[in-house]
Amino acid sequence: MPSLSDFFSPPGERAFTRHRSRLSGFAAGVAGLTVLVLLAADPGTAAHDPPLPEAVRARYAAVLPVAGTDGELAVYEGDPDAPAVDCASLASGRLMVALVVGQSNASNTVDPGYDAVKPVYAYYGGQCRKVRDAVPGATGDRGSSWSRLGDRIVASGLYDAVLFVDIARGGTSLLHWGRGGQFRGLLEGTIGELSARGLTPTHVLFHQGEADCAMGLSRDEYGALLGELLADIRNRVGPKTDIHVSRASLYLDPACGDRRDPACYRSCPAITAAQTAAADPEGRIFPGPNSDLLVPWFDRNDGYHFTSQAADRFAAAWMPLLARGNAPQRPLQ
Repeated sequence: MPSLSDFFSPPGERAFTRHRSRLSGFAAGVAGLTVLVLLAADPGTAAHDPPLPEAVRARYAAVLPVAGTDGELAVYEGDPDAPAVDCASLASGRLMVALVVGQSNASNTVDPGYDAVKPVYAYYGGQCRKVRDAVPGATGDRGSSWSRLGDRIVASGLYDAVLFVDIARGGTSLLHWGRGGQFRGLLEGTIGELSARGLTPTHVLFHQGEADCAMGLSRDEYGALLGELLADIRNRVGPKTDIHVSRASLYLDPACGDRRDPACYRSCPAITAAQTAAADPEGRIFPGPNSDLLVPWFDRNDGYHFTSQAADRFAAAWMPLLARGNAPQRPLQ
C-alpha cells in the first residue's frame, strides 16, 4: 500500500524543467487518493445538526497526511532576460492582485505550460516577475491556468496589469488551510506580507475540493470548514476584496485507475453544493468556475490535471465572473 505522503508529495511536482516526460506527472494524485479513499469515513451528518468546524477537524485529524512543503515548490524564476520589476511601481496603476489558494489544479500542473505576453506578473519572495510558467510559489513544475487568465484580463481592459500570488499546494484538504492546519501560517503570512508592501489582494481565487471529496466529507462538514476559512480570510484582507470560490471535486479513483475509462472517475455533488452555497454577493463572495463540468475526464492530462485546452477553457470561464459589470470601476488598492 502506498505511503500516506505519496499523494501530498507527488513525483510530478519537482523543480522546473522545460524538457520532461509527459507521463511523469501521472503519480501526482494516484497513491494519495488511494489512501484517502480507503480512509474515507461515514459522510453522513444530520442536516438539522450542522457540525462545528472544530468537530470536523477532530474527526479527520488522524487520517490527514502531511503535505509536501518547500521541496516541492516550482523554482523557475522567470525569463533571465526580464529582471524583477519594482512591485511598488505595479501597485501605482490599475493592478489586479490575485491571491490563489487551493490544491494541484490551482498550481502548476497544466501540460503544456504558457508564457504570458501581457503585463502579467507573479509575486514570490518579495519580488515581482513577468509570468512564465511555472508560477513560482506554488507546487508543480508544468504550466498554470493563471498565466492564460492574466493575458485575458489585460487584453479585455479589465485591469492594466495582473499580479498573481499563487500559494496552492498539491493534494491539500481544507483542513490544511484552516485553523491549525499545515499551511495556515503560509496563508496568513502571505496576506500580511502583501499588505505590508501595499499589495493587499483585490481578489482571492480559491480552487480546491478533490482531496476532501476523496476523504468523504459531507456537504455540512465541508461547508463548515469553508465558511470558517472564508470568514478568516475576509478578516485579514478587508471588506473590499472579491473572493471567488470555484466548484471542484472530480478525481480519478485509484481503486479503478484507468484514466481512459469514464467509469473510473468520481465526483462529489455534496462538495460542489457546499462551494456553491458559500456565495454571498453582499459579502463580496462570488462563485468561481465549475471545473467538474468545464473539464471532463477526457480533458485531464494524467487523469487529474488540466490539459492546455482545458486550462484555456477554465481561464475563459473566469472572465464574466471577474467582470460582473462593475469590477473595472471599483477603486483599486
